Amino acid sequence: MKLTINIIVLFTLCFLLVQCQKKEMVIFPTVIVPAGDGFELLSEYNFFKGKLSDLNPNIESGVMPYDLIMPLFSDYALKKRFIYVPEGGSIPFDTSAVLELPIGSILIKHFYFKNVDGSDQYIETRLMIRKIDGWFPEIYKWDEDHSEARRTIIGGIVNITASIKGENVMFPYSIPNQNQCKNCHSYNGKINPIGPTIHNLNKDYEYASGKDNQLTRWEIVGILEKTPSTNIPKWTTINDENTSLHERARAYLAINCSSCHRREGSAANSGLYLEYDNQDSLSLGFWKTPIAAGGGSGGFPYVINPGIASESILLYRMRAEEVDERMPEIGRVLLHEEGIELIRNWIDEM
Repeated sequence: MKLTINIIVLFTLCFLLVQCQKKEMVIFPTVIVPAGDGFELLSEYNFFKGKLSDLNPNIESGVMPYDLIMPLFSDYALKKRFIYVPEGGSIPFDTSAVLELPIGSILIKHFYFKNVDGSDQYIETRLMIRKIDGWFPEIYKWDEDHSEARRTIIGGIVNITASIKGENVMFPYSIPNQNQCKNCHSYNGKINPIGPTIHNLNKDYEYASGKDNQLTRWEIVGILEKTPSTNIPKWTTINDENTSLHERARAYLAINCSSCHRREGSAANSGLYLEYDNQDSLSLGFWKTPIAAGGGSGGFPYVINPGIASESILLYRMRAEEVDERMPEIGRVLLHEEGIELIRNWIDEM
């Protein structure tokens, strides 16, 4: 009888222990990659855990935050970036081009501004989804209360007031439509990412578990093939005076211009190719006359007039505010003052 009671008591304790462990165990939802069009709601992908607006990455299911050394300018928008690589997937280590992510991978880029009171103003979150037949963009516009972001195909204009460099600025921010994504992301007629290259990712990131080099961390978690121990290329930031003006200018042009101005891009017929590794001075714009004249030339004869930035078409178009003259054509309304100053100094010092 006593043995039976002891067995019952032991069984009860084990049962209670298992139940307690179940209550403490947190199960994170699996990231879902749609087979066809994107989901109507951003929350349906399970990229983030907890409250959606916290943008707390679902690391347990493969979502990792990352950053770029030289980001694309987008009207001074602040950005948070995340990458999802499906379990078992791995990215080849390649320094010659944008990284080739495996099928099922997703790049997530969140755009926001600071309000006058210091709070965040969410605008949009863009996705690039790698499917069997290529990359596909999806765009999500946030509700005003930040409770959800909803899929949009047509994009639109959002009139915002934001705190930019200590000043309150009002301007029409443009959320692109899906066709406009092809303009900047075109590579031989197909959509391709711009930012994630080895050169642009080779930096430290402050993870929740501590600071680490991004390439090292990606290798540790298994989403990037083994990296060499030395001589990994690295770009520089726009304002890093420890590196040459030339290096900074070329990296800036590579990210902000060369996605279109390359032989595989939508502006290939211009003959102006601004990739970082292009060493041909003429196709880089030195003493190059434009293919088509007009208002976009500012009346100047050369794309880059070495030593005279004020008479260079490249700088003129960066400073232009008219839609038909400005560069880039889409993706910005405001002037990028730091970028303009960088390119001006670069040309003047030639």
